[in-house]
Amino acid sequence: MSAMTMSYSLIISTLSLSVLCALPAFANTQPATPANLQTSASLPSAISDKLSKSGLSSDDISIWVMANDGSAPLISHLADKPRTPASTQKLITTAIALDMMGADYRWQTRLYTDGVVVGDTLYGNLIIKGSGDPSLTHDRLSAMFSQLTARGVRHIKGDIIVDNTGFVNVAQDVNAFDGQGLRAYNAQPNAFLINFGTLEVSMIPSGNWQFGQSPEIVQFSPTDGAVAVQVLPKLADFHAPTMIQGDIQSCRTKPKFGLSADTLTITGQVGVGCGKASEWLTFADSEAFITKAVKGAWQALDKDFVGQVRLRQPYDGVGRTLSPLLSFASKPLSEQIYQINQYSNNVMTEQVALSLPLMMGQKTSDYPKSFALINTWWQQHLTTPAPIMSRASGLCRDCVVAPRALGELLAFSQTKPTFETFKASLPIVGRTGTMTTFAKRRPHSPAIERAFIKTGRLNNVASIAGYVMGQSGKMYVVVAIINADGVGNSTHAHDVLDEVIEWTAGQP
Repeated sequence: MSAMTMSYSLIISTLSLSVLCALPAFANTQPATPANLQTSASLPSAISDKLSKSGLSSDDISIWVMANDGSAPLISHLADKPRTPASTQKLITTAIALDMMGADYRWQTRLYTDGVVVGDTLYGNLIIKGSGDPSLTHDRLSAMFSQLTARGVRHIKGDIIVDNTGFVNVAQDVNAFDGQGLRAYNAQPNAFLINFGTLEVSMIPSGNWQFGQSPEIVQFSPTDGAVAVQVLPKLADFHAPTMIQGDIQSCRTKPKFGLSADTLTITGQVGVGCGKASEWLTFADSEAFITKAVKGAWQALDKDFVGQVRLRQPYDGVGRTLSPLLSFASKPLSEQIYQINQYSNNVMTEQVALSLPLMMGQKTSDYPKSFALINTWWQQHLTTPAPIMSRASGLCRDCVVAPRALGELLAFSQTKPTFETFKASLPIVGRTGTMTTFAKRRPHSPAIERAFIKTGRLNNVASIAGYVMGQSGKMYVVVAIINADGVGNSTHAHDVLDEVIEWTAGQP
């Protein structure tokens, strides 16, 4: 794996929900329970035993396990009860997007001008129109501008105007969900989202790497406590420290960060005994982040640029003739949903959902339009009640879906030509993404490398959803959702979910 790929994966992973978030009492928010729900008697003894040891009630969990071959479900326990799914809700967004958009769909960021190019200079404004690309990282932003210079535009005598009006009223206060506004998982969507709306802060100590007999056995030896600070993307009109003090005796000491529209502060020491340390911080002022990142990226190529970078609210050149300069394609949807589901990236999921109305030809998108399309798709293709969603990623307290309904969606996905792409986006149990540590918990489990599972976690939610291969090679759809106080941080609760996966893998 290349260094760039490793860094990208770390960014994606950091953007997932890694802090447990308090939820209100779930029982007070649920619809009435259908009378025909199966009881805990339908649970296999291996799962019931784990449930008893966890201290949870059988009413706290819903499970749906079924092969997509017309046979009866292996487990249907409270499967029609709407539950808060946490990040397993990402499967709803990504599966429907894959069906509507296709695996090869690419977002286009288009560059125009209202002026003329003479020699290598653009006399007029450069207009950038965002379309919701979920992964316009800092390096891809630089690559876009490099393509522009390769086409002969090396200087701009005018302004750069960013048209990010494709998404309307989609941002929230970054502190609204849990008060942790700096945490990367709270980043907000934007039609021109740069670097997932986050600032990457790398703290790089001086020292030497020592490799063992295996390339994976390494040790870092700091030479002193000096730590260089690198901030990406490079922001114009922004102040950040270039050096801080490191704690060479520790790997875990963390400094405190402060981030405003124009300044990054770092107080305290950072543990550098294990080498480079990185943090990804949500930039609360998304508009300022866009203008500073765009200006910084362009000035890296055109140091003489003195124009402004501003947002179209609306673009004040309406009525002028715009000439196209460049269309910069994103990575395909197949790669995007891989990053979303492997590392549970929240803001990328929101970007995909909000892109659906634009893909359908609407001029602007918002959450009501996006969820209306998802609801319409659901009613056209499935028979179960559609989910209730206020956010696409599962970072929501009022989102609910019945496990049977999520299971029906997963079974439907099995019938589509894009199924292998969808399945490949899910973490492989015991090997990749958020399911890597399963192998440490259960090193001899038959589920290792035979299950493809998305996980979800909030303070009051622990959930899994995906596919598990039985002993004969038959593929089972598996959904299990626990809603109870504190289960997101309970090893016993997660042991129950592990048992659901392992039990299914042991079936014929």
